[in-house]
Formats: sequence, C-alpha cells, structure tokens
Amino acid sequence: NVVLVAVALLPAVFLCFYVFKKDRAEKEPWWLLLMLLGSGILICFPVSAVSEWIRKIETDMFLPFTTEYDGGNYLDGWLFELYNAMDKFIAVAMVEEGFKWLVLLVFTKKNKHYNSLFDGIIYSVFISLGFAGFENLLYTFKFGMDTALIRMITAIPIHLFCGVSMGYYLTWYYIKNNAKLSERRLAEIGAVPKKMKHLPARRFFFMSVIMPSLAHGFYNYSYSINKAWSTAVFCVFLAFLYGFCMGRVKRMSNGDMLNYKAVLLILYEKHTCVQNAVKSILEARRETGEDDHDICFDEIFETVKKSSV
Repeated sequence: NVVLVAVALLPAVFLCFYVFKKDRAEKEPWWLLLMLLGSGILICFPVSAVSEWIRKIETDMFLPFTTEYDGGNYLDGWLFELYNAMDKFIAVAMVEEGFKWLVLLVFTKKNKHYNSLFDGIIYSVFISLGFAGFENLLYTFKFGMDTALIRMITAIPIHLFCGVSMGYYLTWYYIKNNAKLSERRLAEIGAVPKKMKHLPARRFFFMSVIMPSLAHGFYNYSYSINKAWSTAVFCVFLAFLYGFCMGRVKRMSNGDMLNYKAVLLILYEKHTCVQNAVKSILEARRETGEDDHDICFDEIFETVKKSSV
C-alpha cells in the first residue's frame, strides 16, 4: 500500500515542486499552496456526482435508439461514437475543468498574493494536480500498479497541460482587461482616441476554460477508441502536451514580472503618450536625484494629464 501511494502521488508532487521553483517574481505562501491543493482534492466529490448525473441524462437521451442484445441495451455505429464523444467531452472533460476553473476564479479574484504573471499557472496547476493526485490514488487502489504506472505518463500530464493553459489564459485576461481600463482613463482626458480598438481581453477569459476542456475531451476520446490510428493520435497528442507544458512554463517563468508592470509594458508599447510620460518622469527623477523606484500608472496618468493641459 505504501508503494502504491508513492507511485500514485509522486508524479503530482514532483510537478508541483517543479512549477513552484519556476516562480521568479514572488513566491506564494505555503498555506495558500496547501489550500489550492486541498481545493483540487475536494472538488473530486462534486465532480463525480455531476458527471454521474450528466451520464444518466445522456443514457436517457439515447435509450430510444438502443438495440437489445443478451439482455442489455446497446448502441451501434455512429450513435455509439456520438454517445462516447458526448460522455468524454461533456460528462468528464467539461465537468472536471469547469469545477477547476470556478475554484481558480475564487482564488484569483481580489487576492493580494495573485500579483505576477506566473501566479496564474501556479494556482491552476496546484488545483489541477491536487485533483489529479487524489484521482490517481483512487484508480491505483482500485486497479493496481499497472494502472498507476500508465497514469503516471498519461493522466498526470493532461491535468498539468489543462492547469498550465487555464492559468495562462486567465492571467492574460486580467492583464489585458486592466490595460483596457487604463486606456479608458487615458481616453477620458483626450490622451488617446475614445474610439479605438481595445485589447481583446474577453476572449482570453473564455479560452481559459474552453481550451482545457477541449484538450481534456480529445485526450479522453482518442484514448477510448482503442484502435491503431487512435493510439497513434493519442501518442502524438501526449508528446505535444509534454512539449507545450514545459515550453509554456519556461517562457512564462523567464518573463515573469509583477502584473502592474506587464500592464504598463503593454501601454508603453502601444501609446506614444505613455512613452513620453515615462521619459519625462525619469528625467525629472534624475534632475532631483530621486531613487529609481518603480513607476506606477497613476504617476504616468498625472504626467499625461498635465502635458495634455
């Protein structure tokens, strides 16, 4: 039993530690990380209940189209494939990723510790791997060591991928939405045009739940078909997951910065008035001998406002 527990949990523990080490801007408190892991474990229970409820609805929907065989009802051909796809994409993938997403929203909304680009990935990965570790433990005790070893290189990576993509897109939603709100403040004083193309923030919000759900559903569906071509597709997709996760984590880690700096960088690259304001602030500091502390948006806004007047 000790060996089974170790094999079931070690992959999730290792990946949590790996992602935690990649956080460069500001480390998250340990109690928050434990809460994230615990939340991932706790949602296993409502996820199971909701999945079973949806499966019952799906079964009732397809019952009139089944044929009786050996005392049971069965679906044939494309109807079975449709039922199988609905089960894997809706009853499993959308439910699991939807609950993770809701928990992630709770932990990122008005959280003072959620203040850097990489934090979204850490939060989401810890929630996902808390869920995956507990789920892995249940499967391991039910089906044994072979299942634990297979899930180590298949199930854990898909949860990691979903966590990384969910946290990535949700973080950029917050960043781009804050940048859009700052643009509106600049537009109110006439520094930028009022009718302009704003940053596409909303689509990142929806992609943070849609992308993980589609990836998880495709993973489950291709694995369930159990044919030579689907096995090949599954292996290629699994290799893509590894490459995507490691690459995304590395890039986000290397470019990690506090959220307000990311917002200012977006505004600086897009608007000349912000560039001129930053130059003016730095020149004034050099003349007065002030410390080269960080520039906040309010300081930039006041400088732009004065220059506009």
